[in-house]
Amino acid sequence: MKPLEGILVVDLSRVLAGPLCAMRLADLGARVIKVEAPDLDPTRRYGPPFVGSESAYFLAYNRGKEGIVLDLKDDTDLATVKRMIARADVLIENFRPGVMERLGLPRATLQALAPELIHLRISGYGREGEGAGRPAFDLAVQAESGLMELTGEEGGEPCRVPNSLADVAAALAGSEACVAALLRRVRVGGGALIDISLLDAIVGLLGFQAQGALLTGDEPRRLGHRHPNLVPYQIFMARDRGFVLAVGTDAQWQDLVQALGRPEGLDAEAWRTNGGRVREREVLVPRLAAIFGQEDFQTWQDRLTSAGVPLGRVRGLTEVLADLKARNDGFRLQLTHASIGRLPMVGGAIVMDGERLASERAPCLADQHRAALLAEFAEAGTRKGDGAT
Repeated sequence: MKPLEGILVVDLSRVLAGPLCAMRLADLGARVIKVEAPDLDPTRRYGPPFVGSESAYFLAYNRGKEGIVLDLKDDTDLATVKRMIARADVLIENFRPGVMERLGLPRATLQALAPELIHLRISGYGREGEGAGRPAFDLAVQAESGLMELTGEEGGEPCRVPNSLADVAAALAGSEACVAALLRRVRVGGGALIDISLLDAIVGLLGFQAQGALLTGDEPRRLGHRHPNLVPYQIFMARDRGFVLAVGTDAQWQDLVQALGRPEGLDAEAWRTNGGRVREREVLVPRLAAIFGQEDFQTWQDRLTSAGVPLGRVRGLTEVLADLKARNDGFRLQLTHASIGRLPMVGGAIVMDGERLASERAPCLADQHRAALLAEFAEAGTRKGDGAT
């Protein structure tokens, strides 16, 4: 049995943060109903690539959901959504502040429909202050959060982090919050109103960079693939390909020096502590680069792995995905899609008691489950017990 079996999630969200949050709950066993407006989730049109008429972008964040198209401005459709919410455990939406009220779904109505509802609201910049109500997409939030200013080569332009990291961070925080609220409901009863903003989610991930700036008032600088606090911790070039070396402790540094055969000068007293290596980064790194360029990567991998020194190839995504297929551990899924047929997907990262937690329901077509859902929610009902009935 998956952890969230019996939990009903109504997903009114669109684009990425909300849909990914809902998909993560589906992977944990929840039943998720994706409600799309008549103009559909915009990501159905994001591309290329497309497979037939299906967008890879949409497919990536909508596994595990039943789909229906409803117009919340239509009284009949709104009544259907209200009946869904009345039976739901979780409601996810990412409308701008005020939109739910204009649609006839203010907080008071939701509480009357489902007193123990977990209501997750995702926004760009929060519900208070000057940013409240501003439209937000990942790129704008990456810029406003300080993340782009930290990303890129030293002396170069700020760079966007690929894969919409602000949206992903909000989705992770949102799914975590929903599970926590469901657990609290079991223990003490009651619903929850959860607010997650993309801005808070991404700043919260800046960790040591944000903490350092808080303590010193200094602006962290861009260092490309290098680490501001650890040396050596960056890309090097072997004779045949690039790889990263990640020396995180002084003991690992000694292991590295030993594995390299203790080249003359590399075991200098000044470099035996990380602080010394950081101070003399510009001297030390070229010495290592000259050594690593003399052999192919496999030589270094064998030698350094045996010594317990962390390193990794710089790989392309197609190479990584080919390895997932070869692993055959359930991380790479093979689903059956209503229009595409066989659909490979990357599954969930959680393995619990030996079971990979990932929904095997392929992403839905627009309005795919309309008839069944309209029949199921034709009459009023309420949530009973610990799950939706």
